[in-house]
Amino acid sequence: MTPKNKRMLMILSAILLCGYALVGSALYEYTHKYAEDQNKKKLDQLLLNQRALHSYLEDHLKPVIYELKKENKLYPEFFDPKVLSFTYIARNIHDQLNILRSENNITQISYKLATDNPRNPLNQANKDELSILERFRHDPSLKEYSLVMHEGDHHYIYYAIPIEANKDSCMKCHSTPDKAPRELIERYGATAGFGEKVGNLRAMISLKMPFDDELSEANQIFFLVMGILTLFLALLYGVILYFIRKLDDSQQLIEEKNKKLSILAERDSLTGVLNRRSFDNDLMHQINHPTLGLMIYDIDYFKKINDTYGHQTGDKVLRTLSSLIQSHLRDSDRLYRIGGEEFAIITENQAPEDIERVAERLLRIVSEFDFEIGESVHISIGISIRLETDQAASLYKRADDALYQAKNEGRNRYVIR
Repeated sequence: MTPKNKRMLMILSAILLCGYALVGSALYEYTHKYAEDQNKKKLDQLLLNQRALHSYLEDHLKPVIYELKKENKLYPEFFDPKVLSFTYIARNIHDQLNILRSENNITQISYKLATDNPRNPLNQANKDELSILERFRHDPSLKEYSLVMHEGDHHYIYYAIPIEANKDSCMKCHSTPDKAPRELIERYGATAGFGEKVGNLRAMISLKMPFDDELSEANQIFFLVMGILTLFLALLYGVILYFIRKLDDSQQLIEEKNKKLSILAERDSLTGVLNRRSFDNDLMHQINHPTLGLMIYDIDYFKKINDTYGHQTGDKVLRTLSSLIQSHLRDSDRLYRIGGEEFAIITENQAPEDIERVAERLLRIVSEFDFEIGESVHISIGISIRLETDQAASLYKRADDALYQAKNEGRNRYVIR
């Protein structure tokens, strides 16, 4: 895979992972908030029942009891918490509810009417409840307090809700002992639960609502959706990976074709060395190199070889000669075929005497090599060394002139200008 496509795949992977994490986080928050809302609906229903019970007791039942006392149909000191104490009635109703919940394998609801001035010690607020109760008293706008809890193997949501402020009907039992029924004093004593005033917040409902069912449902929804999302993203990633690989294959094919086209554009198809187009470009770009040298050579009497042995043999001689010359050049030297049997070598970072030694060596190895045509093959070389005033054309002309001088002087030799 190409580096560009790898980067693109990494970026897409990072985007998918970030999106997955964001969706997962948002979904988790949403499902668990939904679970809390469902639990809160159960609480609201329970509170409605509490308020209905409290209203019924204060506005309907107690007035009847007090009226019966006035009419002497009920003796004045009558007091029974089973009909006159909201806290007693509410607690016992919840006790009965928890018995039924246990019988049906449902987690119990912890209920308490918490206060700092309890008549019954069961309603004494603990340290945390006292702190919350004080917050309700100092901030009447605060209508609820909640907290998710984990105890053992169960999850709960703790709720604290202030009850209605004291009414006139509450004062008969909670203001001063002298106003309270004698039977209340006999049952609870003359100290606990008194000293209240109308409008004061006497207590709060303290509840631990089971949260396991809603939480389990929320987790099921969360894992189901995340599973579907994971599968979808895996499939999406697979599709993206497939198309990136297809794109990569296409790009590699294009690059290979371009490379072949580049080779065809830069290389001589017969010998495999660089062609005339490459020679012209390279000479133009390297003409300002201070140690630039140019050698031009061709095969002596090459037309005779073609005429005597045929063009196929002539082509073989050209290929063999190119490989032979290339093997005796430095890696930095560049060999070109610039005409039929005419070749050029561009060299840098060599002194003129070193270039001459290269020419002498090439003349020798070509003359001594067996081209398998029954006779020796020779070359003539023209050399030009760059002058400060040289342009590509002038450097080439001097080498070309030197080549023709070498031929005119008897061939199988070099001339330097």
